[in-house]
Amino acid sequence: MTSAHRSRKTIAVTETGKGKLRKAQNRNGGKRITYEDIEETLNCRVSRSTIERFFRGKAVDIDNAISIVEVLGLDLEEVVDVAIYENMRLR
Repeated sequence: MTSAHRSRKTIAVTETGKGKLRKAQNRNGGKRITYEDIEETLNCRVSRSTIERFFRGKAVDIDNAISIVEVLGLDLEEVVDVAIYENMRLR
């Protein structure tokens, strides 16, 4: 693993956050927002596999996490452990 890769900041959703992501996915006037929709909205800057990992609760790069939740109309603080997120922002 390269030092550049190790220095990346990653974050994962909480169990409660997973539910909020799923609820936001279904908020679109009855039409479910798919992983592919999110990927397309982000002009493929975040891969579908990264989006899937985030929804499963696996850690992803914090910038990718922010992009994903913004597409769903959420703030990152709504789906992650706020203490961990605040600690990362202070670094």
